[in-house]
Amino acid sequence: MTAVASRAPGPDLDWLNSLARLAEAGEPAVLVTVASARGSTPREAGTRMVVSEKFFFGTIGGGHLEFRCLGIARAILKDKPAGRLRRFEVFPLGPALGQCCGGAAEVLFEAVVAEDLPALVSGGLSETPAVLVTPLKAEDGAMYWRGLRPGEQSEAVPRIVREGGFEALSETLGDSRSELLLFGAGHVGQAVVVALAPLPFRITWIDSRADIFPTCLPVNVRIENAAAPKVEVEYASPGAFGLVMTHSHQLDLEICESVLRRGDFVWLGLIGSATKRVRFERRLLARGISADQLQGLTCPIGLSGITGKHPAEIAASVAAQLLVERERQAITAGAHRSGRLDMREKSVAEKDRALAHR
Repeated sequence: MTAVASRAPGPDLDWLNSLARLAEAGEPAVLVTVASARGSTPREAGTRMVVSEKFFFGTIGGGHLEFRCLGIARAILKDKPAGRLRRFEVFPLGPALGQCCGGAAEVLFEAVVAEDLPALVSGGLSETPAVLVTPLKAEDGAMYWRGLRPGEQSEAVPRIVREGGFEALSETLGDSRSELLLFGAGHVGQAVVVALAPLPFRITWIDSRADIFPTCLPVNVRIENAAAPKVEVEYASPGAFGLVMTHSHQLDLEICESVLRRGDFVWLGLIGSATKRVRFERRLLARGISADQLQGLTCPIGLSGITGKHPAEIAASVAAQLLVERERQAITAGAHRSGRLDMREKSVAEKDRALAHR
């Protein structure tokens, strides 16, 4: 089999890394993809699992659905397909499958040809979103990447489209992690980094003390040893999350002021008590921050039902809060996108009616 360099792509592309490692080891593999998910299902459309003869990587939700899919994938491997192979299966998630989710999942099984992997891996490392196209018939060729076309909406949910004259599974993939600026590398900051390591956040960890950072870091963390941490606020992308827990209340205040003045962070959390919030509000108002802007400050941080003060307990509570807020932002963004699409469709329909009456 063709040797492929092992890469470390973002969370959406971990399956590529697994395929590349198997190719290096000369082990054939089957890629299992949830192509569509209707109703209640263990995992969403686009979830993948890589299956080899003895091992599998990732999960499509566990339970009997995953057990059945593992069996099908290994049966494909046992048949030793000489080239590309694709197979669809529809699974109603009811009593017949030993699951009571009530939905249905359509699953695509692909025997991957090692020769296709170099282009797939390199395409998956693109810094901008790209569309992954998988022909539904194996004889139509390899999976491939293409860039978004002008005016094309980025869409992560897979869908069946016509690509190059044939039916294909199309989805926009890329680094879907949310950007988080974490200010402070003390005990709680270090616990937060550990808690967020497996979660969909891309962290810039900022502190003026170079010697306080641990030597081993999760792959989703980048260190910024900054003499003036508040300056880093300027370099954040719109829609970033901010979490402030430095060793200095004065520094905390300056960072919060900078974030609130920017006005385009989706969430700002400050470690501290309700008393600290009152004092910060008073000082921020005196610096010209408005009462409306102060609504963007979350302090205290963490879920209200968790009262433990150990760094790991605080970190777990804050991680859960960040996930809740991230989900809320995704729902809001999806509603806005749906509204724009509805308006676009309405505009097209009005033009069609106008043309019809000419």
